[in-house]
Amino acid sequence: MTLLWAVIDGLMAASAAVLGLRLVLLVCCSAWDVLQRRRHPAPDTPSADGTWPPLTVLIPAYNEERVLAGTVRSVLASDYPQLRVLVIDDGSSDGTPAVARAQADADPRVEVVIQEHNQGKAAALNAGLALTDTALVASLDADTILVPDSLKRLVVPLSAGADACSSNLEVGNRKGWLTSFQAVEYVLGLNLTRRAQATIGCITTIPGAAAAFRVEALRAVGGWSGDTRTEDTDLTLALLQAGRRVVYEPRARALTESPETLAGLLRQRTRWMHGYLACIWKHRRAFLRADSLGWFGMPNLLLLHLLIFPLFMASLPAMARVVEWTSPGAVLGFLAGYLWLDTTLAVGCYLVDRKPVLQAAWTPIWRLAWPFFLLAVFFRTWARIITSRDVPWEKADRVGALADRASQAAKG
Repeated sequence: MTLLWAVIDGLMAASAAVLGLRLVLLVCCSAWDVLQRRRHPAPDTPSADGTWPPLTVLIPAYNEERVLAGTVRSVLASDYPQLRVLVIDDGSSDGTPAVARAQADADPRVEVVIQEHNQGKAAALNAGLALTDTALVASLDADTILVPDSLKRLVVPLSAGADACSSNLEVGNRKGWLTSFQAVEYVLGLNLTRRAQATIGCITTIPGAAAAFRVEALRAVGGWSGDTRTEDTDLTLALLQAGRRVVYEPRARALTESPETLAGLLRQRTRWMHGYLACIWKHRRAFLRADSLGWFGMPNLLLLHLLIFPLFMASLPAMARVVEWTSPGAVLGFLAGYLWLDTTLAVGCYLVDRKPVLQAAWTPIWRLAWPFFLLAVFFRTWARIITSRDVPWEKADRVGALADRASQAAKG
């Protein structure tokens, strides 16, 4: 028994060291990214004469009648001069085709592609890609609203030689604790990580909700793949392995509608985790690469979506032993100090992203509760894997508040 505890204690110490080094690396690389962007700001136009290349925006839609109009209007309200919008209806069973046709009737820049049967998001995007006649393309989820200058922000890095550009995605329907938790996760978790990965040169997920690509790069890797439930991560890893350059533009802001119910969030995150695990397996040879993807990108995916959960469960009895070695007061003091540092980091992230700093007040509660929610997602995902059950797309119910605000803004 003594040997077992020694092994557990050693494993916990090693895990704490790895997680601590990872956090230090993320913070330092993110800080470097911020510093470099301020020292060398990106140009506001892609060329000296201020001309903009034609751009096609792909919007795949499946049963999105509640939100599609707001999304299309946000694209049309952008300040991008040469724009073509392709709405691909993926065999919807609701009024999505009618909404799409109404947008096309109202603006000649909008075209509608109808797929008779539901084939999945990747197939819808590839159908749009096949009809694209521009050198650059952007993809946008049907529940995502763009800030007016976002398309320009995404195109500038592509014109400078990048092959793909990620947006700065944020939760647009913040109300109540659940969406506030997700908002903190996007700012403190996803966007902080993406800044660090941009510095290292291995962004492993270009969010499918809003991104831009060189068409030639997409076609070179076969477009979007339907092999996993996270086609955006799958595509990003394919691009990196093909030697393509993937960048992040934090000024290209996009607001997405996040799940407002715990059941909807659980379904979404189960799909995400299943997709990440499938991507890790599909691209497992990337672990052998002698570059930042092999050294950091793939190990980071493996840690966050697989290894960290058994480590978290094993750490619980080890924490009880720490209380025995010290005192409850000492442990609580350490925890309070950690939460204070975490909240301070969140405030810094909100300030850098120019988002309401008061939202960072949710950080301590989110940090304490979120690991247990993700642990439930982990068990649910593996239960489906072990029983060979498929993980359906299971979209969250659309509320449409974000889309309604965008529509009103476009009209006003």
